[in-house]
Amino acid sequence: MQNVRNEWMKLIHKRSTMVFLILSALFPLLIGLAMNSLQHRLHFTAFDGESFPLMILSLAVTIYLPLLLALTVSDTFPGEQEKKTLSFILVRPISRFKLFTSKILSTSIYLLTLLVILCISSIVTGAIWLDNFTVHGLVMGVSAYILSWFPLMALSLLLVFFVQWLGSSSRAITFSIILYLIMVVLTFLFPTVATWLPTYDSNWYQRWMNNGISGVVMGRTVYLLSWCSLFFTLGYYKFTRKEF
Repeated sequence: MQNVRNEWMKLIHKRSTMVFLILSALFPLLIGLAMNSLQHRLHFTAFDGESFPLMILSLAVTIYLPLLLALTVSDTFPGEQEKKTLSFILVRPISRFKLFTSKILSTSIYLLTLLVILCISSIVTGAIWLDNFTVHGLVMGVSAYILSWFPLMALSLLLVFFVQWLGSSSRAITFSIILYLIMVVLTFLFPTVATWLPTYDSNWYQRWMNNGISGVVMGRTVYLLSWCSLFFTLGYYKFTRKEF
């Protein structure tokens, strides 16, 4: 736990991390204000207070959060190797498994923090700027944001494995973004291939809300668990074989 705290403190004290946390809080507020003004001018309602948090979540899990994960993972693994900080950490009496696990846990905490901030900001925005804010919408919004953490972690573990083959954070970021875009394109063009990719589950929360506990939902849950286990193991194996 001590090393998890150390990794988290390193991550949270980075200037880019603080900038993205602030942007995550401001983004829904700015979108909500602009949407409220536009809807009043055109006299129509595209999104109300109940649906607004889900609209923000849809944008976040499709564009915003995957890009932040690519930046975070690239900086946490190839970035620290490039800066020679990993070699100093490994001098301490800590196993590579504990160090690798600590980095994964700190990334997962960061992702959860981003989701919580986006959730709170979008709910507050919907309650203040938009009409028809309901308790039902509040419950559905919170549940959707919590559920979205799981498929995004599956994506981050995939990125952790691949970026360790690259020696610099800039190449890792570029590769991660290109890989994610390829998976998104495959999701739309080849649905049969898409079912094997974590990007297929970016709207995982919608399946839970629409179908509840069903065979399809539980099957995808088991698949995502298997995906996380596989790429955590592969990522750790690659991490143990690297020379720092």
